[in-house]
Formats: sequence, structure tokens, C-alpha cells
Amino acid sequence: MNKRKYVIFILLCMTTWLQAQDSVKTFDEFFVTGMKKIEGVFPVYVAEKEVYLEIPGEYIGREIEVRGQIDRGFDLLNRPVTGLGVVRIMSPDKATICFQKPFYTERILDEKSVYQQSFSLSNIQPAGDSYPVVAYSKEQGAIIRITEYLVNGNDWFSYNHTFIRSLVPELSELTKIHPFEEGVSFTVRRYHGVEAERYMFSSSAIILPEGSIPLEVTCVVRLLPQKKDQIRLADHRIPYQTLTFKDYSQDPYCMVEDSLILRWDMSQPLTFYVDTLFPKEYFQAVKEGVEAWNTAFHKAGIHDALQVRYADRKIIPAEQRAFISYDLRIPGIKSDFICHPRTGEILSCRLNIGHGFLKGKLDDYLLSCGASDSRILADRYSKEVEKELLQNEITEEIGYLLGLRRSLSKSSCGKTLKVGDDDCRTIYFGYHPFKGDQNCYDEREKLRQWIEHNLPDHIRLFQPSGKENSNSSFPEDYTVKISDLQTVVSRLDKIVYKGKKYDKGSSLTDIYRKAIRLYGSYLMEMAKVVGSSQPADAQRQAMLDLDNYLFHSVKKMECTYVKENLLETRNNLLYPELAKLFKQLLSVKTISALRLQALQSDRKGYDDIDFFRDLYKGLFNGFDPQSAVSYEQMDIQLICLEAWLDIMQEATEHNSIKKRLTNELHSLHDRLEELSTTHSQREVRDMYILLLRRMDQYFRAVS
Repeated sequence: MNKRKYVIFILLCMTTWLQAQDSVKTFDEFFVTGMKKIEGVFPVYVAEKEVYLEIPGEYIGREIEVRGQIDRGFDLLNRPVTGLGVVRIMSPDKATICFQKPFYTERILDEKSVYQQSFSLSNIQPAGDSYPVVAYSKEQGAIIRITEYLVNGNDWFSYNHTFIRSLVPELSELTKIHPFEEGVSFTVRRYHGVEAERYMFSSSAIILPEGSIPLEVTCVVRLLPQKKDQIRLADHRIPYQTLTFKDYSQDPYCMVEDSLILRWDMSQPLTFYVDTLFPKEYFQAVKEGVEAWNTAFHKAGIHDALQVRYADRKIIPAEQRAFISYDLRIPGIKSDFICHPRTGEILSCRLNIGHGFLKGKLDDYLLSCGASDSRILADRYSKEVEKELLQNEITEEIGYLLGLRRSLSKSSCGKTLKVGDDDCRTIYFGYHPFKGDQNCYDEREKLRQWIEHNLPDHIRLFQPSGKENSNSSFPEDYTVKISDLQTVVSRLDKIVYKGKKYDKGSSLTDIYRKAIRLYGSYLMEMAKVVGSSQPADAQRQAMLDLDNYLFHSVKKMECTYVKENLLETRNNLLYPELAKLFKQLLSVKTISALRLQALQSDRKGYDDIDFFRDLYKGLFNGFDPQSAVSYEQMDIQLICLEAWLDIMQEATEHNSIKKRLTNELHSLHDRLEELSTTHSQREVRDMYILLLRRMDQYFRAVS
């Protein structure tokens, strides 16, 4: 019986295979009258609305990159979309072509390893997406039908924007096929539904069926070159974006977790093409922002690595490795790239600048640098400052597109962002070309020796925790920032309304809200010093600064015009930020760190006893019954207590810290109970009675 079943199974398989073979037409049957052939790396056949792609026989086993982009439509220009990515062309039988996506989470990088053959046999990869072969060309290339994947499908490329509604498939059409040196591109015009409110009075929404508007999309199929894999292994001290994998060739007894960096093949210059619709006034800022990185590449031994050019009419954006565009839909700068999942090589990238983001950047710059840069005070929309800010943003984003995890240099007010020494060292690690035929392990060993020589123990570009080492005088930095912000806010109406031309207050209100939230963020940065790795003096100074700039601030963060005209209430904006601040100061993490510092044998650390003493001295005036307490200070005391009680309720898994906070809360209760009868201000006595009731309520709930 078992033999009979086995024979039946074999016969069924053979029947299926023969049927598949029968479905493959001869080329003469396939190439019907009226069909057009477009020659290229991948020949394309078009018959009416059907599109076919030929896979030459010599490309079986080769890798291709399939990507897409939105060329134009919905106020978008050259926006990247999710593409199929890198796949390997496979042919399991004469009737099928597969696009395989191999997994690279487990590897043997050492090509000479004795385990290489057995690993290859055991590490069997899935076949991938399959495409029936329609026919074979006279050159024996496999021809597959791709119409659906281009016109209506989302397998080869897809996009997901809330303002682009459902596809109207019957209107989709292929408008252009363009063979180029490395592959072929297909441009498709699709029609999608729109947001009715936005296009209510748009002629396109009225004329076209079902209120749809066109979206032009290009899909690129690029044959990847055959070359030796250029892998560079990562080091945690250098901030690159990485691909993680398990390597079985570094240790004969077990696998080793490792990672490789993402980077470009710089054997030829990388040209960033700029869209012809990009505003001419910003081109120089973009050019200088990109080419700023050439200093680092030059030190790494690569000359003229990055170039910037305007794209002429012959340039098809979707086919280029690097492209920069400016559109009207999504404000801000958006960058994206595609990398090879095996080698980490960055294959293509897009940098999109959305109109409108510079106004927000100018407002931010005014608030943070207005006190020291007369240009922005004289003209809130200074073109000179605007271009400078754009150049800085471009330089920052290019660092990301080069594979860096973050740019290390920082620009100061009134200065363009510079590629500093740390950036140069990072580029050297990732891109310095080694002479001779060396494997990735030898290269990393040489780079590690270079790191030890160029980065002493007290300097690290990057730490695994993601935090930078800070040698700056932190308290002075943020006190200066707050003072500068106070200067700008006090005259904000005169800066926003030049020549006394007032609107209904919306412009001033918007930037005033930003200012108060920025003030809150500065205070939060001060609070983060407490319980940090900063020296004890810095932590003590942070608490003193909170006293000077929050608890007992002499100069208020206030704009008289806003206050007198009731455009906004400062405390409504500030108090939610202060709630976050006290949750930071009283958090389990902060108190744990302070208690740990208390255990230091030299007793030079800043501990929890020091912290509560400084908190009470600033916020509660050291419990002095004769010290005046403002209404604002009483509000802040209430915010502190509410944050304290919230933390107590959440700290269920930290018994020792909760006990410490509970004991301290009882101590605060006793002090306030005394002040509720002895303080010189009646309103303060009433307030402390309210705080006591709130604490008593909590104590009863947990008892």
C-alpha cells in the first residue's frame, strides 16, 4: 500500500511538472503581431497593456535590486517607497523564475573555513516569490509577465500615506519604459482617491472619475554587479548603523554575535543629483552641506568623494543612486536608503525636503540664538540664517545617509555645522581603503589598532548605551541658555510684530508657546544632572540652578504683551513640563543612583540626603516660617507632591526605594504640619493644610 501511494505521488508530481512545461509557449507563439521589444540589460516586451520582462540565462543566480519611488503627485516629488529590495534570481525548473530573499542572520565569513560546505548544505534558503515563465526568447532568456506588479499590485513597491486613498485600478497605465546601463525602469500613472476636504475645490477632483487624482510612480529593476563582497566589521566605539549576524567561523566551538557597518562603495564618486524644481536660492546651501563631508573623506584617503549636480532633463531621478528633492506636502527633512542585506553596502538613497519646515527651524533658532545673533532679531525670516540652517540640516542628514549613526559635531549660534575631528575619524574607520587582498577580520584588527592609537581611553566616539561622554560645563551652558531665552521672550512682541503691525495674536502665541516649552526642556536638562555620572559639584550646582531659575527666579520667563492681552497663560504651558521634571528628580532611577553614591567610601559623592536637603531648601525655603512664599511657588510645591505620590504608587517592584521615599514623605509631612500653624502667611498655612490632607489620604490608602 505504501509503495502504491509513493508511486501515485511521483506520478502526480510528474503530471504537474509536465503541465507546467506545456504552459511555456514557444517564442513564435509568444511574440504576436503588434508586440514591441525594448532592448536592454533586461529586455522588455509590450503587447497592448501587457508587459513582460526577460531574464537572460546568464543572470540566473545573480542579484538584482527592485525599488520604487513616487515621482510626482499629491504635492510629492521623488519620494521613496517601500520596495522589494535585493533579491537573487533563481530558476528551480524551466517553467519558473523565483526572486529569492536569502537570510543572512547566520554566516561563515571565513571563505577558507572547513565548515563552509556543510554550512551551505544545511543552511537551505526558501525559494522566494515565483513567477511562471511564459516563453523563452531566441537567446534562451526566460520571459515572465509583470503587468500586475507594475500597474495595480503592491508586491514590487508599495506606499502608505494617509492622504493617498484607495487605488482606482482601471485607470492605471504604464507610461514609460526606459532601459539604462544597469537595468530598466518602468513609470506608471496610477489614480487614487483623495481627502475630500483638501481637494474640495480642485478641478482634478471634480473632473476625474470618483474624485481621483494621478500619482506617477517609477519602479527600477537594477542588476547588481558581480564583485567580491566588501564587508567591514563594526566596532562598538565607532557610531555606524549596523547589520547584526551570528558568525560560526570565529570560534570553533560556538557562534559569535557580530555586526558589520552600512557604507557606500566609494570606488567611484557618489553624485547627489538635485531636482530641477528645487528652489535655486537654496542650491548652494545644499551643495555646501553635502560637500562638507569631503574633508573627512580626503583625510580617509578618498578625494572628491561626494559631488552635487543639478539633474538635467536626461536624468531620470528613480534610476540615480542619490537624489535630493523639494516638495510641498510633508514639511521637514526625510532621508532614506536601501542597503544590501549581506554586505551592508548602501545601494541608493533619497533626501527629501518638505516645504515649510524652515519656518519652524527659524523660530527655534530665534529662541535659542536670538540673544547672540542680531541677524534673526532684525529679521525673523532672515534669508542668510535660513540658508545656514538648511545647510546644517543637510550636513546632518548626509552623515546618516553615509551610514553614521549620528553626526558628532555641533554648530553654535551663527555658524555653519562643521565636520569635526570626531567625524573625520568615523569616516576613516568606515571608508579608508586598504591595499592588498585582506579579509574583513584582518581589516578590523588593523582598524582596532588604529582606534587604540587615535582614541585614548578617556575619549570614546560612541558608547553602547548610546550616551555621549560629556566634558562640558553643563550647568553654565543651561543657565546661559535660560538667560538668553529670557532676553528674547521679554521682547518677543517687538521681534514678531515689526512696525507695530499686529494680527490677532496667533503668530506671537505660537512662538510664545514654543518658548515656554523650551524653557521647560532646559529645566529638565538641569534636573537630569542629579543622579547622573556628573561630579558631585555639578549635581549640587544643578539643584542650585533650579532654585535660581525656577523656585526663586528673579527674572520671570514672561512677555508683557502676551500677559496683558491674555493671549496665553504661561503656567498652563509650564506646569505640565514641571510635572515631568519632578518625576525625573524623584524617579526610582534617580533615587537609586543617589543612594549608590551615598555608599562611596570617600563620601565625596552627591547622595540622597544632599538631594532632599537642597530640594527642601529651594522649594520649601528650608521650612523657614518667616520666608515669603509666592503663589507660583505654592503651585510648584503642589506639582512636586503630586509627582511624588504618583511615583510611590508606581514603584511597586522597588521596595527599598519606595521605603526611602515613604520615610522622606513622612518627614515632609511633619515639617509641613508644623508650618501649617506657624508660617507667617495665612494663605501658605491654608495651602499646607491642603497638602497634608493629600498626604494623609495617600497614607490611609496604603495602610
